[in-house]
Amino acid sequence: MKRFEGKTVVVTGGNRGIGFAVAERFAEEGANLVIASVEAHVHEAAEKLRRNGTHAVGVVCDVTDRDAVVALYDLAEETFGSVDISMQNAGIITIAKVEDLTEAQWDATMAVNTKGVFLCCQEAIRRMRKKNTGGRLINTASGQARDGFIYTPHYAASKMG
Repeated sequence: MKRFEGKTVVVTGGNRGIGFAVAERFAEEGANLVIASVEAHVHEAAEKLRRNGTHAVGVVCDVTDRDAVVALYDLAEETFGSVDISMQNAGIITIAKVEDLTEAQWDATMAVNTKGVFLCCQEAIRRMRKKNTGGRLINTASGQARDGFIYTPHYAASKMG
């Protein structure tokens, strides 16, 4: 038996990059996957996983919108019966000098990288406690949270959060 057979994993930002690589690894270990992104090609990423025999669903979801997050976890439960692991990986970054950074860029970065993690963890925990079988939360951070980087103070702050 594979390590995650029968387990359901939700991965935000799961359509490309680190998120998709993590989803592929969970798939290799037998997990059911719900991958989410604000980008419509999340459905293509889920299809790629399904072609390899994985039970996978792609969902367009804005992690800064509580109703969208609730709907994401509702779908995971309705489709696969539970939420066992939730990986909060959705994130955005803009490159700008502090004096050129707009308030809208600051707010968007904080909303996705910090509030989105909070909303997804909160909803995942509700599902896990309801089933009373435990679960795992995985939050993707960045070395920039500790060390910073030129032109990305807002990103570093959001990842420290």
